[in-house]
Amino acid sequence: MGSILQGFVLGFVMVLPGMSGGTLLVLFGIYETLIKDLVKLNLRPYIPLMGGVLLGILVSGIAFALFFEAYRDPTVALLLGCLLASIRAVLNDCPKTKKRYIVYTLIGLLIGFFMVGEPVSIVDAGEDVSWWILILGGALSSGAMIIPGVPGSSVLIVFGIYDTIIFYIKELNFKLLYFAVGNIIGIFTLVKLLETMYARYKGAISYFFVGLIVGSCRGLLPYKIDVSIIMLFAIGFSVVWWWSGVPLKTAE
Repeated sequence: MGSILQGFVLGFVMVLPGMSGGTLLVLFGIYETLIKDLVKLNLRPYIPLMGGVLLGILVSGIAFALFFEAYRDPTVALLLGCLLASIRAVLNDCPKTKKRYIVYTLIGLLIGFFMVGEPVSIVDAGEDVSWWILILGGALSSGAMIIPGVPGSSVLIVFGIYDTIIFYIKELNFKLLYFAVGNIIGIFTLVKLLETMYARYKGAISYFFVGLIVGSCRGLLPYKIDVSIIMLFAIGFSVVWWWSGVPLKTAE
């Protein structure tokens, strides 16, 4: 039952921009064991966890799709705060800033800014998306998610399909199968590669992701700004900023 509950929380969190599944795995104390078992294809112990993850994604996706439809600006304001605050987790334990890291940040910022199209809106999310984009987005988001501090959902925002995936979850659209195939590819082919690269080039990758996150924020801009929008942004930012510091304190 504990594994199912952990999986549910993990799946629910994975849907939210700014919330890192990898960080949550560290908090649960199963990150290193999970990575080793994934590489060895030892999956049986994680069947309850995966079941909980699927349930959490479904519940979170439907909930946020409904919020998007009814309260688009307040929802994106909350998610924008979550996403920006996740920078703290990305830069945890990173080397001191160097000139080349600034370059990586600028590259990430430009990529994130120009790849993101129109601001996310569940109303327009039913537009057709190519199967290969869904597979690629699924692979990269699941691979990135496993890195502590990196929100996999930010990859979906960069690809411009975050709201589409939320819409597909709500409608149980068959195209989710393409995304699921991408997830499987990412988990079993990219996880070890990304973990190895992250261990070797932690500073460069972290600062690149910071730029990517900041650049992709244009996809979560509210159409109108008022006091309630600012408050929701502040709430989302505060919660993730605090939450992002928990693993660092735990490790000390």
